Amino acid sequence: MEKKPQNTASDRNENPAPQGSKWQTIIRYIARTLVLLIVFAWALVNLDAVLRFLGKVLALFTPFLIGGAIAFLINVVLRPLECCWNKVCRKAPAKLVRPVCLTASTVLVFGILFAVVFMMIPSLRESGEEFVQNIPLYVEEIGRWWTGVVQFAAKYKIVLPEYTIDSDLLIEKLTALISDEGSGILTVTWGAATSVLSVLVDVLLGLVFALYLLAKKEVVAAHLKKLVVTVLPQKKAQRLLSIASLTNQTFTNFVSGQLTEAVIIGVLCFFGMLILGIPYAGAVSAFVAVTALVPIFGAWLGGGLGAFLILLAEPGKALWFILFLLVLQQVEGNLIYPKVVGKSVGLPGLLVLMAVTIGGEAFGILGMLFSVPVCAVLYSLYLEFMKKASARH
Repeated sequence: MEKKPQNTASDRNENPAPQGSKWQTIIRYIARTLVLLIVFAWALVNLDAVLRFLGKVLALFTPFLIGGAIAFLINVVLRPLECCWNKVCRKAPAKLVRPVCLTASTVLVFGILFAVVFMMIPSLRESGEEFVQNIPLYVEEIGRWWTGVVQFAAKYKIVLPEYTIDSDLLIEKLTALISDEGSGILTVTWGAATSVLSVLVDVLLGLVFALYLLAKKEVVAAHLKKLVVTVLPQKKAQRLLSIASLTNQTFTNFVSGQLTEAVIIGVLCFFGMLILGIPYAGAVSAFVAVTALVPIFGAWLGGGLGAFLILLAEPGKALWFILFLLVLQQVEGNLIYPKVVGKSVGLPGLLVLMAVTIGGEAFGILGMLFSVPVCAVLYSLYLEFMKKASARH
């Protein structure tokens, strides 16, 4: 009995697909497009309701988003610590690596944040008290200066009004401004603090979620990879995993570069303030270093608060600090940041500046923080696309 010849791959390729299947594919494509257009149009018409719904969904997932961000930050410290542990403590049980290094990383990250906060608060209080005590001296100096101006103007027959300041009344007004119930600075600050406390629960839940992720990060990563491979076709799954790996590496390099840059600018600020004899060198430099984590413009935020702090204690030194900060920002913006952070993410300095500016305008502080690594990922994908396109031609 003769066997029927099986269709080879070439035979199957030569046989075109039925005409009906092509029309079915086109109809399905058109139907999906129409559905998407209808949904998009409905969302535009009911934009307020959609935004409220998205806000509620985001609120539900806020602890997990915060936890993911905390886990990513701690993991930047955790990975080198584990490498050092494996090199130094080779004879230690393997079960101790993750718990010890994870605990040390968490304590280190949060310890630095709390240290900066508790350095700034006493300095602000001390500076404010010193400013109130020195008000009579400031008033006297301003009075002498104005008297000299009046006498100088009188030589040219210019009459200026006599100006006197009641230092006691000024102290009373400032004290009321600081501590007045309902509208004082302390009351407003306390109100802001209570609103911040409402976020504390989300942060604590996020911290628990972050610690769980880091403790089982290999298992979680394996499950996510298996899910992607199972749900998506092979090519799309590999492409998605490749983009995820690129994104993770880019964000890791960015955070590492930002931390390095923050340490450099904090150290330079500290030694510069010591050389110039500017007060609160430690507290101001620590705050400048922390705010420098916001790309390019962050150190200006810390410098502004530092200048205010110094102004309350020694107004003359505040001007020197501002001039010093201008020079430091030029060095940081033109040398340190493009070399350290731009090089770590493989992004040209011009694109770094554009990414931070556009991200800040669109999404505020968060946009400044994440615009550089997002732009770096898009830039890498663009280079990959261009390389493949040139290879085809």
